[in-house]
Amino acid sequence: MSAPSLSLFEFMPYGAPELKEVARKYMFRAVVVGSVLWTLLFLLSLGTSALLSHSTKEVSVIVVPYRELAAPPPLTQNTPPPQVAIAQPVAPPSVGVAVPVPDAEAAPEQTIASQEEIAAITPGVSTEGKGEIVVQPPSEDELPAFGQYVYVEELPEAVTKVQPLYPDIAREANVDGTVMVQALVGKDGKVKDTRVVKSIAMLDAAAVAAVKQWVFKPALSNNKPVAVWVAVPVRFSLH
Repeated sequence: MSAPSLSLFEFMPYGAPELKEVARKYMFRAVVVGSVLWTLLFLLSLGTSALLSHSTKEVSVIVVPYRELAAPPPLTQNTPPPQVAIAQPVAPPSVGVAVPVPDAEAAPEQTIASQEEIAAITPGVSTEGKGEIVVQPPSEDELPAFGQYVYVEELPEAVTKVQPLYPDIAREANVDGTVMVQALVGKDGKVKDTRVVKSIAMLDAAAVAAVKQWVFKPALSNNKPVAVWVAVPVRFSLH
């Protein structure tokens, strides 16, 4: 004998099946009613703000009677400029009184050198005639000493360069390097004298012999050629 089949509704509480059948319908109605209420509330707030923005504002106006208005000042009235008061000095200036002072006196041990003594101790100064001092100008052919500063506006520029002859003894000994030679360039652009300031024993003579054959554009001072010392590097290379 088979067991009797039980329905699902037999295990539900009383009234649950009826509530389950109408729950969906009531939920739909509640959503619709809530949406309508929120829409009406939003439209009501928009309408209220629009009415408040278009409401007329009261403007206070002050009415002045015509009789109480004063006449405007004339345009052609010439008003004199204000006078500037000049302050008077409190007290007149007093007149200064000169105070005599003693004259400065030279020390008795001071003496004045004579023209002959000045000429003896000052080079380039001689006395000619009576009471005259003549300063002898420097000679145009005078050459500056080594290391003497000479003001120039343009330094000498090499026009003709002569390459040095590499000494055989230096080549066999694998000696190379740069010899720095100071050359005295005269007003004619030719080398008048040389000095070796950076020496390489086996290469000095060849460097000096080459630099003495160089020709320069002379230095200029006040648009005139002048003699000046310049540094000339002479490079010896085995490669």
